[in-house]
Amino acid sequence: MIDATSASTLSTTSTSAAATSSAELQESYNSFLTLLTAQISNQDPLNPVDSTQFVSQLAQLTQVEQSIATNASLEQISTMLSTVGAMSDLQLIGRDVLVPSSQVRMTEDEFPLSYQLNAGAEDVTIRIYSNDGTLVREMPGPSTAEGKVIDVDWNRLDSVGLPVPPDTFRVEITATDVSGNDVGVTPLTRAEVTRVNFTGQGAELELDNGEQVLSHTVRSVL
Repeated sequence: MIDATSASTLSTTSTSAAATSSAELQESYNSFLTLLTAQISNQDPLNPVDSTQFVSQLAQLTQVEQSIATNASLEQISTMLSTVGAMSDLQLIGRDVLVPSSQVRMTEDEFPLSYQLNAGAEDVTIRIYSNDGTLVREMPGPSTAEGKVIDVDWNRLDSVGLPVPPDTFRVEITATDVSGNDVGVTPLTRAEVTRVNFTGQGAELELDNGEQVLSHTVRSVL
């Protein structure tokens, strides 16, 4: 699904800045012409007004007008690029994506959890919690080269060896180096895109695990 109203609002907002500036410039032009006419009409014939200042002001207004026109063109290009990006994001509906997330939806067939480690990780601990915050399972995870995506292999048994039914779980993954210092780790999950919403921050993807993530956070499309 796509939130068309949001997309229309973003398009309108993206062009309002140039339109507002153009209206303000028109008011400045009118004020300038009114002032110029008044000064010329009331000038002393023996000591006429120096036209240099007016020419300089007119040149400045012309430069501002050119800048506004340039900004308007850039806004149009930005809107076109946003539209192209939006159409690309729409193609993600129904597709599985890999995104940073600590919320994992386990099905009858899979537990789609992975992670990436920063450099120097030696010991990795994976904790899986139920929706009510109960610790379901704690287990060690493999460490490997920095940045490599590591899949988590869980046999779907809890801490006492009982099978765990499909559900959505919260995971916590921690890592330390040889000295026991914390090392950064990014949990990743695979989920299906069910809807695309367009917000002020960009395209937001609704996933079948109940999360909403911005499209630029997608690591890969599966």
